[in-house]
Amino acid sequence: MHTAKWWHALQALLPAGATVAPVIVATDKTQLTQFSGGKSAYPVYLTIGNLSKAVRRKPSQNACILIAYLSRIFHEAMRIVLKPLKKAGKDGVEMTCSNGDIRCVFPILTCYCLVTCTKYGTCPKCQCPADSLGDPKAAPERTRQWTEKIINDAKVSDSPREFHKECMSHDVTGGVYTPFWQDFPYTDIHKCITPDILHQLYQGIFKHIVAWCQRIVGEKALDQRIQALPFGVGLRQFKHGISKLSQISGSERKNMAKILLGCLSGLMAPTGIKAHRALWNN
Repeated sequence: MHTAKWWHALQALLPAGATVAPVIVATDKTQLTQFSGGKSAYPVYLTIGNLSKAVRRKPSQNACILIAYLSRIFHEAMRIVLKPLKKAGKDGVEMTCSNGDIRCVFPILTCYCLVTCTKYGTCPKCQCPADSLGDPKAAPERTRQWTEKIINDAKVSDSPREFHKECMSHDVTGGVYTPFWQDFPYTDIHKCITPDILHQLYQGIFKHIVAWCQRIVGEKALDQRIQALPFGVGLRQFKHGISKLSQISGSERKNMAKILLGCLSGLMAPTGIKAHRALWNN
């Protein structure tokens, strides 16, 4: 959804005059209580990609709505909640635009922030085994058709245990007989999954980048550079450096990312600077 190529390709599949409305669905476990039973809930939120992310993220704009609280039967619950989108995605539905025009809108499920029916610990995008995720050679892509075939082939098994075993042998989760996304038009669930910026980027990749830089230039030298930085608008001052920080939050890592490259200049060889920039830019 983040590329113009995707928008043009999908627009070409729809009737003339149709408007694409990329549907973004997000679910996440929310802790409700800590000391009175540890209660939690799974809210489901829905928004569309036609809106600016600055608008989508503001609760006051009402651009992201709560549509359900999930039960334990995840896929069955999601199938019921999102059922209206299937017909609307195939036939279109007339909606009034902000300028008063009536448009035939096709809401297509394009982004989902949780489930693809992949085995825990494996990649939701490709068929790479969990123990080979560090292999630089690209593995074949997972596709909706490939995942559905694995599940359908496993359904001929004599027992739930055999079904589970057959699916897991192909790195597909063994507890789902009918995925909720199965009949959505123009949707490949493996292309819908979006990166988790907090956990994958700031608390993942960037965390390792900082550790590598500290190992190369030394924690003390890097702390001295960071402490010597002058005040700047939008930049956080780490008065005691970063090496002694514990339980670092995503916000703190984001602020580190703004200053790290500048602090490495002159401390690290040009090849190291280039590698750092390449990792961060990608």
